[in-house]
Amino acid sequence: MTKNRPVFNSALEPLAASPPDDIARSMGRIVARHAYMEWVLGQVLYGLLEISIKQGRAVVGRPQPRQYAAAVQGLYAFHKLPAKVSFDKLAEAIERADDARDALLGSVLMRDSSRKSSPLYLVRGSWSRGADLEATSQDAWPETPRADAAYMGRLRDEVEGAVARAEKLRDTTDRLLRKLHEQRRKDPRLNRRSR
Repeated sequence: MTKNRPVFNSALEPLAASPPDDIARSMGRIVARHAYMEWVLGQVLYGLLEISIKQGRAVVGRPQPRQYAAAVQGLYAFHKLPAKVSFDKLAEAIERADDARDALLGSVLMRDSSRKSSPLYLVRGSWSRGADLEATSQDAWPETPRADAAYMGRLRDEVEGAVARAEKLRDTTDRLLRKLHEQRRKDPRLNRRSR
């Protein structure tokens, strides 16, 4: 026996007005914190590459989370920095933060027009990243979480977890690079510019 898939709920319609203030604030905070996380991750990569922020923005695009973690791990090895960082956990945290941000940026707030006082639902948009093509082609309705404080809190926690890991990586990297640069300054054998 085949399992019935949920059918498109025609009573759901997009929220044409601005979202309620509490939802809008939550969404804005999550997106802003994700942008900050990306900035911190960029600082780490540019520091390890020993290039300026301006150069980094011009030539380094943001890699996928697993590629980013592998690049940073490789640069740690190149500089012979002791890596006490779990790069797999870093990549997983960034992926979860990206998913949380994408859930907001690639979705539409909708409400049930058949109910007088309908909660808001977050429905994946037509062109959202990673949309389930099979479900879309069969007019199946993807998961529609309620856009309430609990759901926004879960998304915020995912992003904050990645922010904490990114900041810890930045602090560790900055400390190790300062130590390395001091060693290079004091020991002429380590000064690569004199070769």
